[in-house]
Amino acid sequence: MSNVGEFSGVRAPKEKRATNRDVAKLAGVSVATVSYVINGRKDQHISEATIKKVYQAMNFLNYSPNLYAVGLNTQQPESIVIRSSKNVNHFTEIEILYFMQSFNPLCEKYGYQLSYSMEKRPTQMAATACVCFDMPNDEFHTLGNENYIPMIAIDSLINDPIFYQVTLDYKKLRDAASKRFGNEFRYVCVKPQNENIKNEILSVFPAAEFISSHADVRKIEESAYNIALSQPLLFSVFGNIKAERIFKYDGYVAERAQTVFDCIQKAKNRQKVSDSEHFIAL
Repeated sequence: MSNVGEFSGVRAPKEKRATNRDVAKLAGVSVATVSYVINGRKDQHISEATIKKVYQAMNFLNYSPNLYAVGLNTQQPESIVIRSSKNVNHFTEIEILYFMQSFNPLCEKYGYQLSYSMEKRPTQMAATACVCFDMPNDEFHTLGNENYIPMIAIDSLINDPIFYQVTLDYKKLRDAASKRFGNEFRYVCVKPQNENIKNEILSVFPAAEFISSHADVRKIEESAYNIALSQPLLFSVFGNIKAERIFKYDGYVAERAQTVFDCIQKAKNRQKVSDSEHFIAL
C-alpha cells in the first residue's frame, strides 16, 4: 500500500499549470510511466502501487489532462458523500444523521448533493469530496488509496497533514463541564471506532463511559453521577435524566458543519495552509 501522506511537505504550484513532468517528479517515476497510467496501457507492467502513486500526484498537483478529466466524471453534479466504519454501530449512524441535518443546508446553499453511503468496502466514489465519520486509520487510508478526492475526517485522529481532520477539543469540553460540576461528573459518548480518538478521550476523561447499546444507556440512567454530553443524539437519548445532572456541550454543532464545509473548499481549491492547520479541534 502506498503512503497517502507522502506528499505532505510538497505544495502544488500556483503560478503555472502542472505538467506531466511535475507529476512524474512528485511520484518518483518516469514521464513515460505517467503517460502509460493516464492512457491505461495494459501492455506495460506497472504495479498497482505505482499507479496509485501517479494518480495521487496528479490529484495533488491539480493536473487534469482530458482523458483523466473524463475518467473523473467531472461533468457530474458536485456531490459530497459521507462514509462510516465497516464496524459502525447504530448509535453512530444516528449521530451521522444529526450531523447531516446541520451540514445539508450548507450543501444546498452552494449546490452540492449530500448523501450517506452504506458501502463499507474501500471502493472508488463518484463524488466531489468525502466526509469520513469516526473511521479507524487503516480504513481511512485504504479508502484514500482508492480515491483521489478531498477526504475530511470527523471524530477521527488521522494525524496525516495531507488530510483535514475535525475533532472536539476535549480539554475545552472538560473545562466547561468542570465549571458546572467541579470534578463530580463523567463524560459519556458513543463508543468510538477510531482507536486514537478513544485514547484521546481517555487521556482527558479517564472515567469516560462509552455506550454502544441500549443496555449501556439504561445503566447510566440508573446511576447517580452527573454526566457531560457532546453528541446531539445523546442529548435526546438521556432525556429522562434530571436536567441538573446533565451538561450539554453543544455550542460547536453549527461551527463544525461550517468548518467541515470550509475544509472541503480548501482541499478542493488546493489552498495553501500549514500542516498544523489541517488538524482542527473545536
